[in-house]
Amino acid sequence: MEHSFLSALIQTSCLHRAISREEFQKLDLSEGQPKILLHLLSGNGILQKDLSHVCNVKPATMTALLQKMLVKNLVIKKEIRVSGGKRGYLIFLTEPGRELAYQVVEVFDQIEKICFQGFSEQERDQLVFLLNKVSDNLRQRN
Repeated sequence: MEHSFLSALIQTSCLHRAISREEFQKLDLSEGQPKILLHLLSGNGILQKDLSHVCNVKPATMTALLQKMLVKNLVIKKEIRVSGGKRGYLIFLTEPGRELAYQVVEVFDQIEKICFQGFSEQERDQLVFLLNKVSDNLRQRN
């Protein structure tokens, strides 16, 4: 049985990840941190547990990633009380964090240009649509 879809998906994912990792290392960012910066850029002041969920990262991993980002002055945490009087943390970008987030956007834009080189706009849109459809199918599996 030929697994051409699986092979293409793995190869594409590995190449994209390798290029991304190389570029983000130049910005002194570890794996997972670019995604955090992007989410904070689009919605600053996110509850840490919600940020963990949207980034698809375990809460303990999110805590470790954010701790490194706090040390680098990329984010700040503000303690708040959430439902039931429980403690929660809102996460905000600092100005250096915001500047770095814009650099992350530039890196992703550059990688996307490489990915879609030679594609028409229609082909690009169709590929994105189809990959989203595959993702939806996988989310709904039971």
